[in-house]
Amino acid sequence: MDKKISLIALLFVSLACALPSASPPINVTAPPADLDSLQTAIVQTAHAAQTQTATANPSFTPTFTATFTRTPSITPTPTVTFIFLLPTLTPIPTQTPIGFIPSGSGASGTQDSSKFKTPQPWDCLVKDVQPPRWAVIQKGLSFYAFWTIQNTGTKTWTRTTIDHVYTGGYRHESTKIQDTKETVPPGDTLRVSALFIAPKKAGEYRSFFVLQVGKLQFCSMKVEFVVKD
Repeated sequence: MDKKISLIALLFVSLACALPSASPPINVTAPPADLDSLQTAIVQTAHAAQTQTATANPSFTPTFTATFTRTPSITPTPTVTFIFLLPTLTPIPTQTPIGFIPSGSGASGTQDSSKFKTPQPWDCLVKDVQPPRWAVIQKGLSFYAFWTIQNTGTKTWTRTTIDHVYTGGYRHESTKIQDTKETVPPGDTLRVSALFIAPKKAGEYRSFFVLQVGKLQFCSMKVEFVVKD
């Protein structure tokens, strides 16, 4: 019996040490006399000690650490590039007018108008002029101007029907109207002339002539020269 009592006392001491210092004191009652009462007291004492321990130690609340989910990277939207295709222009071929010879094809590049117009009864082509245009003539010098002209008409020029007529500009030394001295069928050439005495004043001078049949004038001609000091 004494051993049991000693064991119970030791149990109480152990429980007292296990409890926190802040726990309220447990009233220790005198040990019961019988064994059953002793066991009941031990159970009650253990239950009270557990209750006080639970009160002194609050229940553990788990702390959840937030897990960060990686934000998916944004794939940039490709920039739309508009490509405009311009139509290819096909060059329009250049048409060469009928009757004209392109320059650089071996010809002079000039048009002989007498070949592409309806033939007229009275017509001509001035082929040469002497002195050449803007030739320098000395003051007071006597000289002749010459024109070589071609009959491009359909009528024959005769010396009784065709005259060489002065119409304006610097006056020559001969008469205003001069007879031609040759008969010129279509296609042939005629040479006409006029006598001049260069003026004594420096400057540029021009003189104008035509061929005339009856009252009809055709085939304009001119001479241009320069007199210098």
